[in-house]
Amino acid sequence: MQQKIGWLTLSGLIIGPILGSGIIILPSMVFAIAGDWALPAWLLMVVVSLFFAYIFSWLTILVPGDAGVSGAIELAFGTRAKLLASFYLIGAGLFGPVAVLMIIGEYFAPVIGLPVVPVAYGSLAVCLFLMLRRITSIGKIAFVLSTVSAVTLLLGGIATLLTNTRTVETFVPFELQPFGYGLLLLFWIIVGWEVIGNYSGDVADPQRSFPKAAIFSALVIAAVDLVVAAAVQFVQVPAGESLNLAHILTPLFGSGAVTFIGILSLLLCINTYLVFIGSISRLASSMAREGHLPRIFSFRNGNDAPAAGIVFYTAWHAVLLFVYSRGLIGVEFMVALADGFFIANATIGILAGMRLFHQKTLKIGAGILALLFVLILLFSHSVAILTIFALAIVILLVPVRDKTIRAQRKIPCLK
Repeated sequence: MQQKIGWLTLSGLIIGPILGSGIIILPSMVFAIAGDWALPAWLLMVVVSLFFAYIFSWLTILVPGDAGVSGAIELAFGTRAKLLASFYLIGAGLFGPVAVLMIIGEYFAPVIGLPVVPVAYGSLAVCLFLMLRRITSIGKIAFVLSTVSAVTLLLGGIATLLTNTRTVETFVPFELQPFGYGLLLLFWIIVGWEVIGNYSGDVADPQRSFPKAAIFSALVIAAVDLVVAAAVQFVQVPAGESLNLAHILTPLFGSGAVTFIGILSLLLCINTYLVFIGSISRLASSMAREGHLPRIFSFRNGNDAPAAGIVFYTAWHAVLLFVYSRGLIGVEFMVALADGFFIANATIGILAGMRLFHQKTLKIGAGILALLFVLILLFSHSVAILTIFALAIVILLVPVRDKTIRAQRKIPCLK
């Protein structure tokens, strides 16, 4: 009998991936783009993430299983909408995790004195080995990595704000384009809630575990995000140095901050990769069993891991790492591209929540959130926008058999 995980271990599968690579690269990246308006952008997205987490945790409870939130989307709108949201998530998995591997290479390679690309490939091999193990093993690893990372970043940010802040003499006027693009990149701090549902079949007592894990994880993530973003925005950077996350760990680790941030990047990014590809591979397995993907993707190994999907993504990411090594793509491009697909998937999920929730205030809130996501999507990369619309047109036009049982759409009130 498969061993299930509890709410605390589930929190490890949530906190680490959502903090993940984003907390390493986004604070300095968004500050460089939005300037003094970076922290308000972080605050807005943290508030959005709390409401987003609430909606998606309940959608997961409503229809548990490998399909995750896609099952709730099917309940609300039928098979076409489910397929569309699922393919958006699968598309995001093609690009986003590659950025995670790139970050491991760029931050951890200097620690061990090896080139960036070989370190990224080595990390990919480690992730492949771990993903093919049982979910309980991955959950325990993720919990340890999440705890160490969250505590370290929180303490480092607080120490910086108390001891090493610069004086802000002038405030840069607001500009919509950099602020909007900053919000697009910051969607990376929300990404994760929509894929955690794919693990619901592996969770003991989902009705209790998911709300507990969601509340605990959301509060921890919000605290770390805001403290780190504030520390990066106000830290005093020595002349001649480029701002990065190592500067906020200097009060704790001194000259060893660069080494520690490299190790922290490795821990967080491996955590992120494990959970994202594991969850999306579970979604692909579910779609294969329903006949929407080639049957091979339904294959699971002796540890009940969706091995076919995991191997496929590993091979694809190995190819993209080669492309990256040739200087043809960069981290920011991959994050922006993946965020476009994640936003499209999340918007459909939010609209499903808007339909399935019965409380008027929740419907209005979900509607506002969906509108905000659409506006943020407009700042996405043109390739992502064109692909999103092309997928929508194809799936809406190609005949599919709606497997949703009409009677099932009469659901109980979600409070």
